[in-house]
Amino acid sequence: MKNIPHFSRFVISVCLCSVVTFSNIYWLQPLLPVLQREFQISSLSANLAMSAPLLGMGLGLLIFASWSDAIGRCKILLSGTAIGLMISFTLPLVQDYQLFLSLRFLQGVFLSVCPALAVPLLGEELRKSWLAGAVGFYVASNTVGGLSSRLLGGVSSEYLGGWANAGYVIAGISLILFTVIFFLLPKQKHFKPAPLKISHSLKAYGRHLKKPQLLILYLLIGLAFGTFVNLSNYLMIVLDDFPYNLPSDIRSLMFLTLLGGTTSSSLAGKFARKHSQIAGIIVGISIMLVANFLMSWSNIYTMVIGMVMISIGFFFCHAQASTLIGRSVTTSKGSAQALYSLFYYSGASFGVFFLEPFYKTWGWQGVLGATRIALTLCILLIVLYQLVGTYNKRHSHALS
Repeated sequence: MKNIPHFSRFVISVCLCSVVTFSNIYWLQPLLPVLQREFQISSLSANLAMSAPLLGMGLGLLIFASWSDAIGRCKILLSGTAIGLMISFTLPLVQDYQLFLSLRFLQGVFLSVCPALAVPLLGEELRKSWLAGAVGFYVASNTVGGLSSRLLGGVSSEYLGGWANAGYVIAGISLILFTVIFFLLPKQKHFKPAPLKISHSLKAYGRHLKKPQLLILYLLIGLAFGTFVNLSNYLMIVLDDFPYNLPSDIRSLMFLTLLGGTTSSSLAGKFARKHSQIAGIIVGISIMLVANFLMSWSNIYTMVIGMVMISIGFFFCHAQASTLIGRSVTTSKGSAQALYSLFYYSGASFGVFFLEPFYKTWGWQGVLGATRIALTLCILLIVLYQLVGTYNKRHSHALS
């Protein structure tokens, strides 16, 4: 490993860490119906197995992003990932579902170290000309980790006798990858510690939240990601039931539709060069809304096409919104992105509480109706964003 160039070791380590992180977060998604039967719980409780770690990630991002500025990235990256991995080996042994959810929440907190530190770490250690390519590999590795773990979790559960054995498979593979990371990740050469000032961070967060357009974007991405994740969660429960009765290995194949999102993310930059980011957000939300109506036919083929379109629409919207946040602030950009991540993951975590009453009352059509409402709210937020922008321009001209 010493023969591998210094910068390549950083890129490979961060990408492998991303695979480990998102593998251990998302492997349970196709197995929610299995958890429901195993623990004899409601659909809401089963969905919390995904909501808990996502909420933990949102909160952990705020903690570790600031903490690492003071003590360094690599130690926190390794320590947080190691603790998250230890929890993965513990989860299959847990019999009490409340303890299970608590551990999943803590796992999300500790595994947030990778999304919190990956880009700052690469930015400090790589030349500027290499950074864009490295970040591209990192984003791709997020998809690889999430997608491969969903497929492997579904297949392992079906053929190895349940979700617990699937958990051991994911944890075992992750341990091998973590061992590679541990020996491959070099020490930082360009890190400059900064004093940890909690009050400074809180003031930066407060300044961003007082800006109406930023707050609108935060709310929008929370609604959009909440729609995307929780629709997928309930789809797993629906496909497990009559009239589909699909086993976990077949259900997990539905997540191949995420590859549509990988393609659309790469097209987002080209679109933004010809149009505006806000126009890109409108396009993404509109695609998700059209897909929602398509899936209301409840045909397995239209569901597959609909999920491909939803993936394309969401990741297109996400890429545009994230870029727009970075361009909308001139100071404390890290704090602005941290808040974006907090709303992003919190939306996915709390969205289940909005969808559950609709599912209980109207089933799958209720889930689609609830997500339709959320997407309509997204469109209204875009209109509000434009109105606020117009008002700010007129006000600034009047003052000048």
